[in-house]
Amino acid sequence: MRIVFAILAVFALALPHTAAAASFDCAKAATVMEETICDVPDLSKADEVLDVAYATAIGGLSKSAVNEMRQGQRDWLDFAGYVCIKEAPDDTLEERGTCLLDLYNQRISTLEDSRMLGGRRFYLHTAYGAAPDPEAEPGSYWQVAQHALAFPMIDGEDDVAKGFNDMMGVYFAEWVLDGESDDFDSSSDITMSASVETVLPARITVKLDNFWYGHGAAHGNYGVSYLHYLPAENRQMIAQDLFAGSDWQKTLLDLTVAALKSEHGDALFDGFEDDIAEIVTNPERWIFGDYGLSIQFQPYEVSAYAYGAPTATVKWENLDGLLSESGQTLRWGS
Repeated sequence: MRIVFAILAVFALALPHTAAAASFDCAKAATVMEETICDVPDLSKADEVLDVAYATAIGGLSKSAVNEMRQGQRDWLDFAGYVCIKEAPDDTLEERGTCLLDLYNQRISTLEDSRMLGGRRFYLHTAYGAAPDPEAEPGSYWQVAQHALAFPMIDGEDDVAKGFNDMMGVYFAEWVLDGESDDFDSSSDITMSASVETVLPARITVKLDNFWYGHGAAHGNYGVSYLHYLPAENRQMIAQDLFAGSDWQKTLLDLTVAALKSEHGDALFDGFEDDIAEIVTNPERWIFGDYGLSIQFQPYEVSAYAYGAPTATVKWENLDGLLSESGQTLRWGS
């Protein structure tokens, strides 16, 4: 009898769509996407993780924030189905599964940024767009251009929430994700993600990661930058909030050049000093550290692509004479 039960158990495991695999009952799978999820074990597990990640991401949110997150999840599901099912260049189970698993992992990671931080409940605004690449060669892997956007919002009705959300909305307003728009870049994959790095009484810092890949290029490119929101002022930080005086720009430039040479030496381009004045004085390139102010550079700006996106740190003790009245407060964040 035990042998019979064992055989039946093995047989049951071999049957397709037999149990409530993934986040739904695979016996009721009705679409190609659902069938793919059920037939690919790693994808089925990822679907279960995504279900938990989404439930966690909307926990404790207001009704309006939940509605926005719910719409974002629907948009993502449509996006994933379009890219990996409808416009898939290779309509095999293996390729569909690989495509979906990649998008699932990206979405799970994105949802992790909907959380409490520094006493504030942050949630996500996400948007997705896709369109066939009209210049794609037959058989090319890059048949569809994919665009994804995610940035944090504060769930609340107070002035800080409104001011922060306005700043984020204005900053990302230029992003066009509608695949049918004339402005949509249908020959590139583009991802812009923003995540909250620091929440302090005087400053909320958001890190921006931008990646783009032109179809057929040898490699993609990327950029890193920062937005600093001032709760007391209800606006984005500007350079004059940190520095004062008439010559702080030149002094900061000289100190940054010295730091770059000390930290990166022979990796730097010849003559890089001539091209970085505007970069150094741009608050979107500033990283507030415990020991100094770091300046973020992008690939190609001061060194080769393979060297990455270097930073240069100027010690706070060398900046004391340049800081504005509010500069020390911003330095410490409180």
